[in-house]
Amino acid sequence: MVQNLLMRPAIQLFMAVLLFFSVTIVADRYLRGTSIDLTADGLFTLSDGTRHLLTGLDEPVSIDFYFSRAQATPYPQLLSYGKRIEDMLRALRAASDGNIELSIIDPEPFSEAEDDAVAAGLKGVPLGDGAMLYMGLIISDTLDGQATIPFFSEEREKFLEYDLVKRIATLDTEGQKNLTLLTSLPMQLGPGGPQAAMQGRSQPYVLYQQLGEFFKLEDLPADFEEIPSATDILMVVHPPALSEEQLFALDQYVLKGGRALIFLDPHSEAMNPRAATPSSSSLGKLLAAWGVTMPEGKVVGDASLAQRVQMGGYGPDGIKDYVFWLSIRNDFMLEDDIVTGSVDVLNFASPGVLQQAEGATTSFTPLVRTSAVAMLYDASRAVGQPDPDSLLRDLEPTGEHYTLMARVSGDAKTAFPERIKAEAGPVSSPAIAEGTINIVLGSDTDLFDDRFWVQLQELLGQRIVVPMAGNGSFILNMADHISGSEALLQLRGRGISKRPFDVVDTLRRDAEAKYLSEEQLLQNELTAAEQRIVELESQNPEGGGILSQEQEAEIEQFRGQLLETRKALREVKRGLRAEIVGLGKWLAFLNIALIPIAVIILVLVRLYFHRRSLV
Repeated sequence: MVQNLLMRPAIQLFMAVLLFFSVTIVADRYLRGTSIDLTADGLFTLSDGTRHLLTGLDEPVSIDFYFSRAQATPYPQLLSYGKRIEDMLRALRAASDGNIELSIIDPEPFSEAEDDAVAAGLKGVPLGDGAMLYMGLIISDTLDGQATIPFFSEEREKFLEYDLVKRIATLDTEGQKNLTLLTSLPMQLGPGGPQAAMQGRSQPYVLYQQLGEFFKLEDLPADFEEIPSATDILMVVHPPALSEEQLFALDQYVLKGGRALIFLDPHSEAMNPRAATPSSSSLGKLLAAWGVTMPEGKVVGDASLAQRVQMGGYGPDGIKDYVFWLSIRNDFMLEDDIVTGSVDVLNFASPGVLQQAEGATTSFTPLVRTSAVAMLYDASRAVGQPDPDSLLRDLEPTGEHYTLMARVSGDAKTAFPERIKAEAGPVSSPAIAEGTINIVLGSDTDLFDDRFWVQLQELLGQRIVVPMAGNGSFILNMADHISGSEALLQLRGRGISKRPFDVVDTLRRDAEAKYLSEEQLLQNELTAAEQRIVELESQNPEGGGILSQEQEAEIEQFRGQLLETRKALREVKRGLRAEIVGLGKWLAFLNIALIPIAVIILVLVRLYFHRRSLV
């Protein structure tokens, strides 16, 4: 009897629902810290760098998380995000080997807990009834180190682990390395420069702020005479014109084992976008002494890695492949390198290329390269408002993978042999003629510019940074690695918000290549027809304005060709959109309907075998 009741579909459905809710309640109560991470980058799994850093803390860290759970209940998205933060904090505490003390506080409206949150600098979101919703935290240690997150922005959910661990790692500033920065870019004041600073509108580069968080940052003035002796890492980014004395100081710093990150540029788009000539930077004869060459006045264009930009109009037809702005995927980065191996995408703008010089005594290891669908252009073509279609039509791939960034190490000689004497320099640090160098060279400086790799938003008076590419992670990781610290390398590179659709991009580029070729054919026919009309008119002995029958026929023939070509262009564009829309529908089907269909098939199979067993 009981067995027959259990076999009824209604009873089975009721028991399935009851089991579902029972498992949900038990899991929410006892398994909240347990999860299965199926994301490609492991965004919800603590990295090895995080575990290493937490277990190696020199002193206990206290974390007070203020979350207005009751106020967030009517807002499911905020409530879910708040619970995720709680889960992440519990995971950090569990992985810290007792080094983290966690307190989760629900600040009720007009309570002392709310006063503590306000006093600590946390920001609340005002609600309709006059209450405030808080979702921020305070991190402190026993040596008065303190950091806060005033309010957790949903836009940075992918970077939650990094945001938390970064603040824990930067509590102790005593152990930070000294980074000396030489640059002519407006990194400290932002694109507006001194004029924006005087008006109170200056916004430093995001990367400049991040460098200041992880290192003891010192700006080197343009008229420097020597490299500070306490420098652990020297970073040179689009340097100003340097005197021979300054070049000699760099030469000696590198030869004596100083670690350096050097970024040059044949055309910096961050310096002066309206300039009539390229804004370039170089280090004179230092590169040759290090066994490297960088073709002067040349930028590289790449059709395969070109970014899509809005140029020449509105709508889909105004979005073009711009071959000077490159989105470098990890396929074109050194896979087994500890820095590039943790970064997915890098954005470059009108970069140059690096090459190993003939007879170089140093080793040259490419870190970032272009695809084989690339060639060199004159840097002057990147000035002003270039025509993307013209650049793409002129691109004739050389089949070479051009190097954009490289490690250079090994034995090198000075670029100033005539200056090396027994008494050169201070007695305690004499000049040397040769040494072992360890540097990283880059051929682009626009990767520091905010507009090429981050989206900036304002929330409750704070600037929210949402990366579109891994430029910031790459630079910070490189500085960390070259200085000997690698705790956060793996963590920084995870969770880039913008990921390419490679299949869609391939379809679009193939169709647009056909579109551009037919457009060029149309232009050639137009030019030929115009020249023919001019020739016919010049043959008119009377010089009158009335066209002959032959001229009229020529014009009618051209108009027919024009209409046919335009029709062909419309067919190409219609086919392009049809292919992309079709692919999108297929992907939507896989994402939405595949699992339900699979479940239905499994149920039907189960019913089929169940009925057979009854027979």
